[in-house]
Amino acid sequence: MGALLWGFAWQIRGNGTSDPSVVILLFLLFLSIHYSPRKKFNLIIFAIAVYVFGIMRTGWGTFVGQAGIPGLYPGHVVSDAAENARGAGFDVGVPWWRGYFWLFIVGLSWAGVPSLIFGGYFFTKFKYTLKHLAAGVILFISGRYIGGYIAELLIPVLAPEYYQEIFLTGISRRGYLSMRGNLATALAVIPVLLYVYFEIKDRGFVKRAISVMVIFGLGLSGAAVWHPIGRNILELKHLPGWSLWEYSSGFIIGGLLFWFYSRLTENELQESDIPPGPEFIDEGGKFGQFLIYATALYFAVLYGLQESLAGSLRIACTWLGVETFASQRTIQTVLLVIALPLYYFYRRGDIGVAWFKKSFREKCLLAFIVLLPVNYLNFVTPFIVAGKLAQFNIAAWLDTISFVIVEIYGLYLYRQFRRSLIPT
Repeated sequence: MGALLWGFAWQIRGNGTSDPSVVILLFLLFLSIHYSPRKKFNLIIFAIAVYVFGIMRTGWGTFVGQAGIPGLYPGHVVSDAAENARGAGFDVGVPWWRGYFWLFIVGLSWAGVPSLIFGGYFFTKFKYTLKHLAAGVILFISGRYIGGYIAELLIPVLAPEYYQEIFLTGISRRGYLSMRGNLATALAVIPVLLYVYFEIKDRGFVKRAISVMVIFGLGLSGAAVWHPIGRNILELKHLPGWSLWEYSSGFIIGGLLFWFYSRLTENELQESDIPPGPEFIDEGGKFGQFLIYATALYFAVLYGLQESLAGSLRIACTWLGVETFASQRTIQTVLLVIALPLYYFYRRGDIGVAWFKKSFREKCLLAFIVLLPVNYLNFVTPFIVAGKLAQFNIAAWLDTISFVIVEIYGLYLYRQFRRSLIPT
């Protein structure tokens, strides 16, 4: 189910009717459904995780096209004329493994800092404080600068064809900047992990964080095989290689993530169930708490929701050939005007008393059941309003099938949960 959920969410992210924040929120809700109650699973920490994953996104240049098949097809660095300074397209052959390697680095880069939360913090018995957080931020920023210099030395060795024939000649800088940015960000996590391992001596944290990073690397790189297949096998050229890469990479990541979590022992889970580190959460009076929780609500739910709505509206208007009538800022404003006053009265206990009394796990389960179809509707709406349902490709059908299965599974879990509350 984790694989189906990630496959669906990652593909609609690539489709443009979603956002990484949507993917991570659905993942966190799904994680909480299966591993709550945990004191480190709360709205604040989930919002931090969603925000961190969102800001760690970097480009991946032409990495997907550089993947080949050993002994059969080389990789290619391909660009359209509009993408480079000289206005001329190019096609440079590279070894078959090049694309997989760089996509693995992208996975390490995207998941580096989030893995410190998903893998390390969520299931550690050590209580981290703001002092540790500050040290980690300083080490990461320092590591990012040092990693940039190291990347500049390594790229000519790791990607000589691209470096000599495209970057040095001034044709394009896109791929080089992507290589440098992703490699530097991946290397920047190393000082943080060394600090946790040797100074804090939380070695389980480091092991789990590295595992999550590797899972993201394997997912993004392994799924790239769709591109050389579609590019070189005539009978399969009709396949939507990019969309299948999106779905397959998510499927691999989701499956491996929940396989990894399932291997945590009961003893590990019990030992790590301690209060969260940031003690400021419940300080500052009622108004201060409202600001903290309202900010968390925005980043955990409303930001991804408005990104999804805006993406759906943008694609629908483009297909219909009309001007978009609502910007992201307009959608954000409408959601905030509706949600924040309601949330204020909810925090005061004036409304939603029954919801307030529900456990965090039940809230996550209900939110998951509601948000999953909302995001699917955002994905499918442009096809409906533009009359393009007949253009559903294989990836879109995989999305639909995955959504239906996971939604039914969520409803089943809720039914089982409600039954467990009935006294015997």
